[in-house]
Amino acid sequence: MYIDPQIKSFIDDLTAMNMPHPVELGLEATRDGFSQLWQQANPPSREMASIKDIQVPGPGGDIRTKVYIPNGDGPFPVVAFFHGGGCCMMAPEDYDGTNTALAEDAGCIVVVPAYRRAPENPFPAPLEDCFATYAWLREHTGTIGGDPSRVAIAGDSGGGYLAAAVAQEAKRKGVAQPSLQVLIYPMTDMGGLPTSRIEETMFLDDRTLQWVIGMHVGDNRLDPRASPILEPDVSGLAPAIMIAAQIDPLRDEGKAYASKLRNAGVPVNYHLYEGVIHGFFNMGGFCDQGNVAVAQVVDALQSAFE
Repeated sequence: MYIDPQIKSFIDDLTAMNMPHPVELGLEATRDGFSQLWQQANPPSREMASIKDIQVPGPGGDIRTKVYIPNGDGPFPVVAFFHGGGCCMMAPEDYDGTNTALAEDAGCIVVVPAYRRAPENPFPAPLEDCFATYAWLREHTGTIGGDPSRVAIAGDSGGGYLAAAVAQEAKRKGVAQPSLQVLIYPMTDMGGLPTSRIEETMFLDDRTLQWVIGMHVGDNRLDPRASPILEPDVSGLAPAIMIAAQIDPLRDEGKAYASKLRNAGVPVNYHLYEGVIHGFFNMGGFCDQGNVAVAQVVDALQSAFE
């Protein structure tokens, strides 16, 4: 199996550290470890016109939301980015490098909610907060210099699940679809066990996935709001771009969801990156393919916002 040399070096360094498995390490230590790892792996942060926190009203109280405003003259298109971490880990700040690259290169405002996380706030709390953020942007994005007619959604891993679920929730609630849904190796089938969950276990494995899925959704794995691939009717959803990694336990369910969207008439651009692992999109600090994928998303956003 081909492994990107930069990824191999990263994996070799991790292996040499001989860290306990996340399940054995425990949630708080794993949260800290992944946040530190992501901040180090991200590309260098760009200089923005403004980076600030705002409060967005949510069903469980105000949602602290990080706003990245690029240089230039607005109003700007807007991307609501839902961070990964299995809905249990990570924070907006862990993605500063990637967020600033998206904002500056796509010429858009990037908005990242610090949604409520499981297990303290299990399903559907993360989805409710992300949908509340998107719905707020449709009405109030002008208050941050954005254009309410050009709002996209994006997310990676657990955040990719949230982006897919927000698009579906918008359809259910009669809220306008986003300009684009950017699905980066999304979790779409929390109740299934696709082949890649068994075969592709480098960096992320199914033991970790089952751990975070259990904390997040518990017995609700077959609810379409938890497993977007189980939604019977996905017609009429926003066009999508999907970024996939070859060495990723989530590869198969992402590909299956892309096929489900296509079969329902939703335009989908699917891109599989060879030799890279789950998380590579945010590893632009050392992984060239991560930066290529970010540039590909930038192009898709610019086209969607035209």
